[in-house]
Amino acid sequence: MAADSNTNNSILGVYGTDTKGKRRLVHRYQGGDYGLEEIVEYFQLGRLESTKGDADTVIVLSAREVRDLKTMADAHSFDYEEGFIEMCLEMQRFAANLSGDSFQFTANF
Repeated sequence: MAADSNTNNSILGVYGTDTKGKRRLVHRYQGGDYGLEEIVEYFQLGRLESTKGDADTVIVLSAREVRDLKTMADAHSFDYEEGFIEMCLEMQRFAANLSGDSFQFTANF
């Protein structure tokens, strides 16, 4: 059975959890110098969470912060790396289809 490209955690990228509790690939890493940490650093949105020795980076965004993420990414689309802006917009699109007060995203790059 072939692995589902949306749930195969060996693909470098950002993953979110859908309404059924499954991890889904939200953004495929495009190479370059960007990551979830920059959302906190550049836009002052979300909070990073400890992963207890894991190499993954985890960010939690409130529903309001997810909406603000799109606004910030659009406003700064020429200021930051294209991959970073696409990551932000793809995270917002993923969360827009879900209900919840907060959303957790994990990057394995």
